Amino acid sequence: MDYKTTIKNHVLEYFDDTHTYLVDGIIVPSITQILKIKFGRKYDGVNPDTLQRAAVEGTRVHEAIEKYCQTGEGSDLTEVRNFRFLQKQYGFEVEKNEAPVILFLDEEPVAAGRLDMVLLMDSKRGLADIKRTSALDKEYLAYQLNLYRIAYQQCYGEQIEFLRGIHVRGDVRKFVEIPINEGMANGLVNEYLKGENHE
Repeated sequence: MDYKTTIKNHVLEYFDDTHTYLVDGIIVPSITQILKIKFGRKYDGVNPDTLQRAAVEGTRVHEAIEKYCQTGEGSDLTEVRNFRFLQKQYGFEVEKNEAPVILFLDEEPVAAGRLDMVLLMDSKRGLADIKRTSALDKEYLAYQLNLYRIAYQQCYGEQIEFLRGIHVRGDVRKFVEIPINEGMANGLVNEYLKGENHE
């Protein structure tokens, strides 16, 4: 879904058909594109049809969970039931879904994205990402959520105190703690920008 919003006096636009982000009319990479520097070959060797089916199913699960969070509407998807189970077990509330962010370096926009969830738990605010993969890649999640954490704090001025992976797939239901590591995330951004400057 296309959208346009203002964050910290910057206009962020997203065009869904091309997965393109613009900040103040200039194209910037998505946070996912920055992650490809390190994880770009992750799905090499996987059948494209299998990847396509997984993407469609993943979108369906994300949308159903988002709908449940916003309206309380149930779903017959096992993953939504398992999400509700985790919510009850760990006592977290979903404060925001699909929050748009801009990642800044020295006040300059360098990337943009949308994060799955902002959570409130034990009077603390955190971020979570929903994964439906057969195996949970904690290293990928750590880079992804740490990049989102930096961007979210820059955009909204709210402290993010924890990161979690929500792994739901069929009967799998896990709420996984992800360590905060700003240095690791910043290192990847610098690596990406170095590569851009050499093109």
